[in-house]
Amino acid sequence: MAAYRQALALSPRDAQARMGLDAVLERARTPRPNDLLRTALLEAYADDDANWDAVGWGAANQLAVGWPANGDLAALAADRLLLEFLRKSLNRDAGLERKLLALRQATAQALLSGTPPPAAVDLAAALAEQARMNESIWPEDETIPDGPAAAMYRPQSVVRLEVQEERRLAAEIPAIAPITDTVSQSVAAMYEVNPYPRWTHLPRRLRVDVRAALLRDFPHAAPIDFGGGPLSVLMPGAGTGQHPLTVASSYENAEVTCLDLSRASLAYGKRMAAKHGIENITFLNGDILDLPKLGRTFDHAECVGVLHHMADPRAGLLAISAALRPGAFLRLGLYGENARTIVVKARRDIEAAGLPATLAGLREFRRRVLSGEWRRLRPLQEWEDFWSASLLRDLCFHVQEHRFTVSRLRAFLAGSGLRFLGFEFNVGASQRADASAGPLALYATRFRHDRTMSDLANWEQLEREKSGLFPGYAFVCQKE
Repeated sequence: MAAYRQALALSPRDAQARMGLDAVLERARTPRPNDLLRTALLEAYADDDANWDAVGWGAANQLAVGWPANGDLAALAADRLLLEFLRKSLNRDAGLERKLLALRQATAQALLSGTPPPAAVDLAAALAEQARMNESIWPEDETIPDGPAAAMYRPQSVVRLEVQEERRLAAEIPAIAPITDTVSQSVAAMYEVNPYPRWTHLPRRLRVDVRAALLRDFPHAAPIDFGGGPLSVLMPGAGTGQHPLTVASSYENAEVTCLDLSRASLAYGKRMAAKHGIENITFLNGDILDLPKLGRTFDHAECVGVLHHMADPRAGLLAISAALRPGAFLRLGLYGENARTIVVKARRDIEAAGLPATLAGLREFRRRVLSGEWRRLRPLQEWEDFWSASLLRDLCFHVQEHRFTVSRLRAFLAGSGLRFLGFEFNVGASQRADASAGPLALYATRFRHDRTMSDLANWEQLEREKSGLFPGYAFVCQKE
């Protein structure tokens, strides 16, 4: 941590040092408050290049271990780290959520008591911002009247300026063709209500020549030369633009075309592109199945967390493959059957209980999980997508979901015109766990003859022996 901070002091725009420090802060845990750690966290929140989502994990720990026993409003309002955390990081800690709920109640009572103290006003504003980030997923209290306190509890009727802007942008986004597939229509309707993910900040990334990086990581790939022009990147299933804008801002000489079913999601991304000054990106509304109607091919594509929500994922894969030039790389991400066992249980319990995919239904689901009423689902608290309305709806209430094994993956890719190059084992924005050492080291030990680590039959054998090997499937293919 000291070395990264020193590097940033010498060069504040050093992306590698910033990412390295964020990775440390993300994992940092102490049993008691640590002044040096709190200082580094505050520096991260003051840096627009930092990954506030990542450092929020370390901040949550510092807030929890340093929480005043008496819950004094003045002391908490004077805690800069608490205010920065509430405004900039989505809380994902169950213990801290309980403290924040008690703080919310005390703050509301102070606001409603007549002349509220300045501490209550400051805390209410920060808690209202946290409620906006988690989309009011915390429990409602209908006794709280409309007014400043209500913003901590429920969505407000006043339409924010950015929402007005998104509605305007949504109407301007061109469409490939009308969406006719019934499952695609249902998925589109879901994301119109809950654009996913709702994100607020785009951290700085290292600039990268993605083709050179993939050829380095997968030296058995076919060499490619697309000339000196811009790299045309296709991003089907773009959602709210977090992944496409990261690509557009960090891939060297790239022109990004992103496609999504939901105009609301695309408009969110288009607004954020303007906010961050990213111009090398185009937003299109439409179904992956209609990609051939674009009448063009691309040099590179990334489609993560998308195809498993289609009625026929393979049809989506074939449509993407047809839109790629020979030699183009394709990054894919798919759900794993073994990793989502608890999600399958949750979906069954939700259906049996008749919980709707509304804010009230999402809140009731969380109540049953957090209270222990649905004890077998308590491990969901460890999932990042448990902590906001749009994230939770995508995790457990989705209208369509397929899950894969390596065996199914082999069949999925067969005859697609895509050559499997290998798996990627990065975990999260800052890789909170070193997941790459385990699976790749295991493969290298067991199958010494295959240095490419690209034989899916071998991976299938390893998965049968060790069911928890894959948290999901992130992998790279190349168009033949």
